[in-house]
Amino acid sequence: MILPVTDLILNRHFSMLIVNVYNFGPYENCVYVMYANVKKVAVVVDAASGSFDGLKQRLAGHEIHLFLTHGHWDHMCEAAKFQRELKAVVYAHKADQNWFTTMEQRNYAPPNVSFETISPDIWVEHGQTIRCGDLSIKILHTPGHTPGQIALYVESLRSVFVGDTLFYRTVGRTDLPGGNFDQLKDSIRRILYALPEDTVVYAGHGKKTSIGSEQKHNGIVPLRENSL
Repeated sequence: MILPVTDLILNRHFSMLIVNVYNFGPYENCVYVMYANVKKVAVVVDAASGSFDGLKQRLAGHEIHLFLTHGHWDHMCEAAKFQRELKAVVYAHKADQNWFTTMEQRNYAPPNVSFETISPDIWVEHGQTIRCGDLSIKILHTPGHTPGQIALYVESLRSVFVGDTLFYRTVGRTDLPGGNFDQLKDSIRRILYALPEDTVVYAGHGKKTSIGSEQKHNGIVPLRENSL
């Protein structure tokens, strides 16, 4: 049985919201699940290898909104199963369309990993706000790791889900096709570091951090160039 790590967060309306953190796949991807309070609505962030079997019983009977932070195989390889079998609505950025809809990156995945292409239901844009039950999710387009990398800012949870853009004390790789380190730095400084310092950062791998902590201590992209 897969047990999540849970963060209990009091939002500004004093209702209790939970961020469930699961680890799946050979790279121990973080897959996040939040349940909205108004009705039986679940918000899922990313669809790593093993996540469908790990979560399908918990999500059965929910209206599911699945956000793919970017198109690398380890974050989206089981999204089609959620879409087909649980009727999940799948959101992604069109700049990563080629990663989602072709088998090109199958060569990057281990041979024993289940992999399907996915045609997202909704292509999102920077600044767009999507309402899922109780949760308002603001889309932040943060290219650099991939052209279509997005972050999901949930102000009521004081949280941002950043995919592989920003990690605890480091940043995402930019050496794969479509990666661009200058873009990555700009996305972090101009978009993510503009969020409130107490915003919790939930990354695609590893432990959580905060915007303020990374502004001060991130050795790859400090708040200002040459500030370390």
